[in-house]
Amino acid sequence: MNKLLQVGIRVQVALATALLLVGLTVLMSFVIGKRSGADLQKQIGLGVSDIARQMADELDRIMWTHRGEVSVLSTLSVLQELEDTQQISSIVNRLSREIPIFTWIGVLDRDGTVVASTNDLLLGANIAQRPVYQYGKNGQFIGDVHDAKLLAEKFPLYNGEPIQFVDIAVPLFNKNDQFTGVFATHLSWEWADNVRKTLFAGQGIHRDVDIFVVSADGTVLLGADGAMVGSSLELDALQQAQRNNIGWKISTWPDGAEYLTGYAPADGHLDYAGLNWSILVRQPVEEALEPVYVLRRDIMAWGLVLSIVSSVIAWWGAGFFVGPIGKMARSIEAMKRGEIERLPDFDGAREIKILSNSLNALLAKLTEKDAALGQMEHIAHHDNLTGLGNRLALDVYFEHALAHADRQKTQLAVMMLDLDDFKPINDKFGHSAGDDVLREVAKRLRRCVRGGDLVVRLGGDEMVVVCHVGTSGEGEAAMLAERILNDIQMPFITGGNRVSIHMSIGIAICPVHGKTIDVLLDQADDALYAAKARGKNCYVLASDDGEPSGSKSSLA
Repeated sequence: MNKLLQVGIRVQVALATALLLVGLTVLMSFVIGKRSGADLQKQIGLGVSDIARQMADELDRIMWTHRGEVSVLSTLSVLQELEDTQQISSIVNRLSREIPIFTWIGVLDRDGTVVASTNDLLLGANIAQRPVYQYGKNGQFIGDVHDAKLLAEKFPLYNGEPIQFVDIAVPLFNKNDQFTGVFATHLSWEWADNVRKTLFAGQGIHRDVDIFVVSADGTVLLGADGAMVGSSLELDALQQAQRNNIGWKISTWPDGAEYLTGYAPADGHLDYAGLNWSILVRQPVEEALEPVYVLRRDIMAWGLVLSIVSSVIAWWGAGFFVGPIGKMARSIEAMKRGEIERLPDFDGAREIKILSNSLNALLAKLTEKDAALGQMEHIAHHDNLTGLGNRLALDVYFEHALAHADRQKTQLAVMMLDLDDFKPINDKFGHSAGDDVLREVAKRLRRCVRGGDLVVRLGGDEMVVVCHVGTSGEGEAAMLAERILNDIQMPFITGGNRVSIHMSIGIAICPVHGKTIDVLLDQADDALYAAKARGKNCYVLASDDGEPSGSKSSLA
């Protein structure tokens, strides 16, 4: 009795040691994760804020540079005088080639008519009513991002959307200080997307950040791969940027997810006042704090290892008393693997002997029941004549096949098969010959389908095939139907008699024609009747509207 109590105490000590260490591990993981998470969150927040500031500075610097280029170009005498349009056209086209960001450059006369332009686009057109002329004739004009109504169809789409532009225009004056026209340019907004992709690709903890450029009225001008472009954005971080603040915060975006969001205003560069853009840089909170989660997992892993080691030591101390139980457990595992047929007798305490005998008796009964259940399950799920599955097997298989198809984003084909003119075989050669034909048909069907597919017999000469067909469901199902038709039409030999038979097939695709086996069987059955009506020995595909569609004979 004292020894049993001593073993119980040692077991309790071992368990208590393991639980204590696991508890300490969880507590350390929580405390360290909490503190490191706050520090990392602050570090990443400052990082995305700095990226937003850098993006804003880069956009303003580039706009300042190109504004200056346009101003310098407008001082060329050949542009100011507007006399040699051929030379102006040559200069304009060379500028577009040398500085591709200038997607379109146009020189307008005092009436707003285009006298020279990139690749002669809009040459001769009067655009006096466009902002680029209306504002450009009064002084240097820099317009916000917009669609170019007159040029949109002249250029290829960018990211599936019409290309957008930023306008820069300046008035032209001749040597007598007389207004002669406007020097207008359209800068492709694509350059800003290139800055987003290349300059701030993201490294380390700032990998995969999303950068957005937002106009003064809250419209998204630039987003990650076109995301949200053109939509209106209402965000607390955006309001901070519009107040000329630089910083970061955790914001809930329109998709409902929380992001560490850095913000900064694009408030110009030197004498360029800017267009009141706001820059937002975001990173999902879960992704940003991933290093903290990794640290927690490491702490938990090491804590569990320490707990296991301590438990092993504690168990080793009690090993003398629990040794027989361990041997019994190993014997049970060996029995499961089929290495032994029964448990050996174990020496030890009276309870150990009782447990050993009881387990032997119990395992013997379970083995008998398992064998009986296995045989009963096979009988319940299979057709006695052909060895194919039956309707119960079809229902069980389809449930698992549908779940697999949903996970893999693939389709299932349900094929209803019926032998053509099978009754005359029974009448002429007898039911024994008919049974031979059905068994041979079953063999050929198994040979046609893949290992993971199912062939069942519903009754008589009516059978069903369920197969995985990837994403091109109808094409793959049609190929399988062709293979089945060609194989079935090969002659059968039964009782010394040569028998030829054909088959009709109706096909339904899941989920196109339904997602339950009953609906799909009805669709396939309708298609089967259509195949019979079209001359038999062919297959028919069900259509989306429930009416049979295309068909094909194996002899075609």
